[in-house]
Formats: sequence, structure tokens, C-alpha cells
Amino acid sequence: MSDDRSFQYELPGFDVSVRLKSDRNQTAPPDFQLRWMLNRAVREFSDDLDHLYGQMQRFVPGSARPAIAEDWQRAAAHLDEQELVIQDQQVMQAWERPLMRAMAQSVTRTGGDILEVGFGMGISASMILESGVRSYTVIECNDAVIDAFEGWRHRYPEKNVRLIRGRWQDVRDQLDHYDGILFDTYPLSQQEYERNETNGTAYTHAGEFFPLAAELLRPGGLFSYFSCEIDTLSRGHQRLLLQHFDSFQVSLQTDLKPPTNCQYWWSESMVVVNAFKSPDTESD
Repeated sequence: MSDDRSFQYELPGFDVSVRLKSDRNQTAPPDFQLRWMLNRAVREFSDDLDHLYGQMQRFVPGSARPAIAEDWQRAAAHLDEQELVIQDQQVMQAWERPLMRAMAQSVTRTGGDILEVGFGMGISASMILESGVRSYTVIECNDAVIDAFEGWRHRYPEKNVRLIRGRWQDVRDQLDHYDGILFDTYPLSQQEYERNETNGTAYTHAGEFFPLAAELLRPGGLFSYFSCEIDTLSRGHQRLLLQHFDSFQVSLQTDLKPPTNCQYWWSESMVVVNAFKSPDTESD
């Protein structure tokens, strides 16, 4: 091994080079421990690359997503039975119905009070209300989507439905505690997209919401969200979940059929995550 602590790995299909940068705030581990750790990490990286490359062979072609413009709140929205489009962003599409059903069934498993972040096309909102929950609260900031929500809520005149207008980051003081939380909102700026989905630890836009979700869940509560994971969870994703929740459970939703021009998902499957707050956890 060279003095700069560089490592070369020859793997099937590609080579990997790793160089440990000096860090005066950390004690460098012995070489044999460092190589053990790197062998493990590179082996996992190699397995991921091989598997993901195989998955890509089955992706729909997709289309590039344009950059997100500002002033999302007042942006016009096109909404029909097939999709919700804002600023040329495919915010939600009808192919998500099986995924929404799985998440809605999870967060309503004990009834009670449910919070949803992002109304979208109202697909999961209808499923949640029709499950017989005690109350339904939704956070939404886009004016046009809120107009659609107001028309939708008239279908359920006897239900306890509440709208909180605004970004979830700005309305904490209007929120209560909930038995189930479903998060499926869209990044509201290009910076938010890049911070969470391009450079984020959890590889999902929901990662930034994890601390608040854990704070708002009642003991025994369940949190689910659009995971952006094809068929398993990355280690970074798992670590972030366990920083905020007592346990989690994963299942696989298959037979998804995103259209060939979809901007935000191209696989036939996605992981459904159920993150739990233990019944023994004390509420704040």
C-alpha cells in the first residue's frame, strides 16, 4: 500500500480506486482494519452497480425533467385523471395508484388521525378517507391544487377533513400529533430537489421530513412515503430511518407501469417503507 493510502480494486466490468484523505480530527485506523472496511464497502458497491445496471435494462425510456422554477405556490396546474403537471413538472401520475394504495393502507391500519403532506391528485386522500379514519389533515401550498382539493372535499361532507395551506417547513405550529403520516410531496425548488434527491443521504425527497414525521407521530404510529428505491433500501437510507424511528418494515410494490416519457420514475417496482414509533415511546 502506498503512503497516501490509496487502494485499487479490479472488479468485473469496472475498476475502483479509493484514496483516504487525511483528517486531523480523526485517528487513522490500522491498515488491516482500513482494508477490511474498504473491501466490504467496495464489494457492496460492486453488487449495487451490477444489480442496478441489470434493473436499468427494464426501465422505461423516460424523459429529462426540466429545472424547477420559483413561485411554485401560484404556478398554474394541469390536472386530469392521468396526471398533475405544474411548471412542466410531472408532479404525479395515475400509474402510482397501486403504490398510493399500499401506503394509504399502511398509515390507516389503526384508524385514528392521519396527516398527508401533498394533496396531488387526491388519489391517496380518497383511499385514506374511505378506510374510515377519525380525521384527515393535508398540507398543500399550490393554489391550483388547493382549488382541486376544495372540489374534492365536497364528496365527503360527513368526514373530518382539514386543509393546512403552505409548505410543510412553514406550518409546524399548526400541526398536531397523528396516528399515521403519508408524505408524497414534490420538491418546490431546484435547490430543494438537488439537496434531497441528488445529494441527499437517503436518496429520497422525504429524507428531510424524517425528523418532523418522528416528532408528530403518536406512540404506535406509522409513517410511509414515496421512497425512490427500486427493490431494497440503501445503507444510508436505513441509517437515516433508524436515527429517527424505532423500527421500520419494507415491502415491494411491483407491476408499476410508468409511461414511457415519465420524468421521475422508470422502474416497474418501488419499495414501500413503514417506519414505526414504538408504543412505549413517550410523547412530547
